[in-house]
Amino acid sequence: MREKLTLLIYNEGGSFVRLKLLSKKFLKILSVIGVFCIFLLGFILFDYAYLKYTSYHSRNLKNEVRSLKSELKDRNKQIETFYSRIDALQLKLIKLNQLEQEIRSYTGINNNSQDTGDYGIGGILDISGEQVCTADFYNKFLQNMDDDVDRLDREACDQSEEFQILWETLKEIKAIQQVTPSMRPVEGGWISSKFGFRKSPFSDKHEFHSGVDIAAHKGTPVVATANGTISYAGYKGSLGKTVFINHGFGIVTRYGHLNSFHVNEGQKVKRGDVIGEVGSTGRSTGPHLHYEVRLNDIPVNAEKYMSEYLANKDPS
Repeated sequence: MREKLTLLIYNEGGSFVRLKLLSKKFLKILSVIGVFCIFLLGFILFDYAYLKYTSYHSRNLKNEVRSLKSELKDRNKQIETFYSRIDALQLKLIKLNQLEQEIRSYTGINNNSQDTGDYGIGGILDISGEQVCTADFYNKFLQNMDDDVDRLDREACDQSEEFQILWETLKEIKAIQQVTPSMRPVEGGWISSKFGFRKSPFSDKHEFHSGVDIAAHKGTPVVATANGTISYAGYKGSLGKTVFINHGFGIVTRYGHLNSFHVNEGQKVKRGDVIGEVGSTGRSTGPHLHYEVRLNDIPVNAEKYMSEYLANKDPS
């Protein structure tokens, strides 16, 4: 005989409504179904929670990817900026090299180094062993690179300014050298009267001789002893036919007792150009050249500006 379970059902008022007879087999089936439903509900809830978690994690990953893309874009811009700065720095170094070559060519200094003139900067980012290229490491690397480029840029600018000052100084020195008397105005001949106090050949009295007299044959060519501009060409009292050359920087040379001159006032002349001929015009005892060197209109010993004196001068 099968066991059955009686189920009495009452309404809210307590009155009997109906009677149900349930077998134990049915109850077991119902229990299994209930347990299955509970497990099914639990699985659905777990799956829902997992989907929510993965969705949240996916959003985080997407945000992180977007952040990484933005960071990568910024770093690419930094790298492009570095390349631009490096290109500008290389251009500065090339210009410095060109300026150095101009200075060497200008001064006659040979370059004995093996430098080819190709400039580079930077290196390979070495990641070895346990070193990991983290964001902090990469940022530190970029910062170090930025500091190095700044340092090299400052050094290049400082060196460029120093080279430019040196270049201008050398040009000024060479310009002064070109206008500084440094040769004999007459080839051959001999110095018949030196600079300073002497006994006058006309009065036997002591007088100051403002130049040097170079005795030479009449008609011997007289040349400019440095670059300059003819400031006077004419007859000058006791000096006779005379030429003045203004060399700039307060330097003036005078050539007196000429037989003739071949230049005009305002004419540019260079060292070695023929400006006239030895003569005996003016107050003179015979053919010779009266040669003066003046600094700021003060006569100085012209003999010290002749090539033989300069060649024998002690460098110390």
